[in-house]
Order: sequence, then C-alpha cells, then structure tokens
Amino acid sequence: MSPKARRTEACPSSCLPPNNGTENVEKLGIIAGAGELPVLLAHAAIAQHRQPVIVQIAEADTERFAGIPVELHTFGVGQIQKIIRTLRNADVHEIVIIGKVEKNILLRPFHVDATTLKILARARFSNVVIDAYDRKIVAAILAHFEASGIAVLPQDRFLTHLLPQSGVLTARKPMARQAEDAHFGITVARQMANMDIGQTIVVKNQMVLAVEAIEGTDETIRRGGTLGGKGVVVAKAAAEHHDFRVDVPTVGMQTLQTLHDVKARVLAVEARRTFVIDADALIEQANRWKIAIIAVE
Repeated sequence: MSPKARRTEACPSSCLPPNNGTENVEKLGIIAGAGELPVLLAHAAIAQHRQPVIVQIAEADTERFAGIPVELHTFGVGQIQKIIRTLRNADVHEIVIIGKVEKNILLRPFHVDATTLKILARARFSNVVIDAYDRKIVAAILAHFEASGIAVLPQDRFLTHLLPQSGVLTARKPMARQAEDAHFGITVARQMANMDIGQTIVVKNQMVLAVEAIEGTDETIRRGGTLGGKGVVVAKAAAEHHDFRVDVPTVGMQTLQTLHDVKARVLAVEARRTFVIDADALIEQANRWKIAIIAVE
C-alpha cells in the first residue's frame, strides 16, 4: 500500500464501539486536518453514539488519535477519489471536514488523482468571478462529496459547546478605548473575511496594524504587535455568509500565548461563530496574564 494511502487503527479493534447486530451504530466520517479540533470532534461524535471513521491528511499527526475508538485512514491531500471510495466502503454517509490545512499547499506541487484533477479544473474555470481560487476549490470539493452521496455537515454540529455566548469571558474587562478597538476590529475582520483575505485583524487606536493573509493567525498577531507595541487588540471574525461546513474561526492556548508574547491586551471573537478550545483553561490563563477576551455579536 502506498505511504500516501494507508490504514491504521487508532486503538485495538476491541475498543471500537460494540455492534452485535442488535444496535446499528451510525458512522461519521471526519476529514481531519492538523490541530486539536479533529480529536475533539471524534470524542464528541462518540459521546453522541456515532462511530468515527477518520480520513487524515498525510501531513497531520496520527498519534493524536491514540487510544480513541476510531477507524483511521491516511491519504495525501490530492487523493479525493480514494477518500470517497474509502468512505463508501466504510458505509459513511455523513462527514465533517475539520482541522487546519495550510492554504499555501496550493502553491506547491502535490500529487493528485484523476478526481482531484477534475475538481481543480472545475474550480479554475468557474464563472463565479467574486470568489478567490481557494474558495472555488473548496466549493467544488464539497459539491463532489454531495454528488457522491456523502453529506457534508457544519463543523459546529457536534461542537456547539465550544461556541461562546456574547459578553466578556474573562475577569478583566477591556477599557473603553480597547472596547472601541475590539468592535472596530471585528467590523474590519468581517470585511476582510467577506473578501476571503483572512479572519484576523490587529488594531490599536482604531488603526489597522495587520491583516491576516496566507501566513495565518499567529504570524499576523506577531506582525501587528511589532508595529503597534504593547496594548494592541486582536479581532477574529468570519464572513457574513460564511460556510461553516468548511471552517469555524478558532482560538486556543497557542493564540493566547502569541497575544501574551506581543503584550496584546484584548482578544475579540464573534459570539456563537467562533470555536474557543479548552475555554476554562484559556480563560484562567488569560486572567493570569491580564488579557481580556470578549465575544461580540
């Protein structure tokens, strides 16, 4: 079997959910990029009596699923034909696509199968002129899964507990100027997300210091912190008509660490539209570092 397409078990077969014929456990396919979210989703799916079938992108860490009762397959990012065949063979009818896949993979050569090649061509010659190429690719991939009889569910279907309600989440509240910056930053971040540029903005005194592009959230925060110095405000938001089947803006301990490194004072996210990973620990650490976290409508 090719190293780009391999099947492993994340745990011994004895720890998979029992199915003695009296109970039909419905399966959930998880197309897993990098990071913690695919693991959190696997746990949430099991808690809701779904059996996870993980299709992991080759660059991601296989060990993170150790000890979790899942069926695990690993493929290269361009092997959509094999991914769909694997899901069908596993009797999977619903999937969630979750985890980080770097956009810059589109700028490097990578192996693609015939199905992926057709999808890329369809995206390239799409007549939807307002969409960026990477967004067209994602739309074409989703359409192909759906046409193959595999429904793509929103990422938050099983992870609603990660979505914060509106308000100040930390003990520290932002000062008046910082609150103004937070709301200004969310407004600008939504506009940038609408244009598919990025989701993260760094501001200070209602001046935009950094806009996320292909480099990602942490590098954007570092760049903005270098330009603005102590007290910058970081805002993260999704597009107005964001497709939550593809991506939910996410913050976690690494995000908070980067804010601390640049001496940022406020993190603003969208209420009920942002994943906050390990919120209790995150808020506890933010309180220690005197960083305010607010969820904005």
